[in-house]
Amino acid sequence: MMTFQQLTAAINQRAKSRYDVHVAKPMELPKVEHTSEILRLRRTSLEKAGWRTLLLIELPSHSVQAAHQWAASIRDVLPEPETSDLYMFMILRDTTQDEATRIETDDRFCRKIVARQQETPVEFLDRTFLATLDPPGDGKKLSDPLVAALNSLSEAQPWTREHIDRWKTELLSTTNGADVARLLRKSMTGSKDEQ
Repeated sequence: MMTFQQLTAAINQRAKSRYDVHVAKPMELPKVEHTSEILRLRRTSLEKAGWRTLLLIELPSHSVQAAHQWAASIRDVLPEPETSDLYMFMILRDTTQDEATRIETDDRFCRKIVARQQETPVEFLDRTFLATLDPPGDGKKLSDPLVAALNSLSEAQPWTREHIDRWKTELLSTTNGADVARLLRKSMTGSKDEQ
């Protein structure tokens, strides 16, 4: 399981180009008697962006109530509308997959994300608002789901290659669904290898 320090380092690495990161001083917000840290993040690209408050905590799974009480205390002192951007990233020792899922579905006080036993910090962050903006691999193929689907189709069915550009244009047009289907069918009628 990842450590608190690994998670903190991964958050700072991932956030640095997208957010201004401010570590809350001990006297600014309520504390908890477990390994914890409070980060405040604000988008760098937006001049009037609000703060997201990120509560990081590592504790035994039987002490989860202490984390809930901490989140409630933080929420009580945050100004509106910042209470809606309160997140808790939790590392719970000795927790099960089912318990982690149950905790995540309980959104009282804040949104919670619980680290899984075999999860790396990168995998964990990819389940949060700090997910990577660029998909892994060839971004040109994967950044557009329609292009990716059409490329997969042309690889599986070589006869479609000559139609892909036309189909993409037709699918992205403002034409209604029935007319698009007719245009797609018409574009295939001249194909030698029609299947």
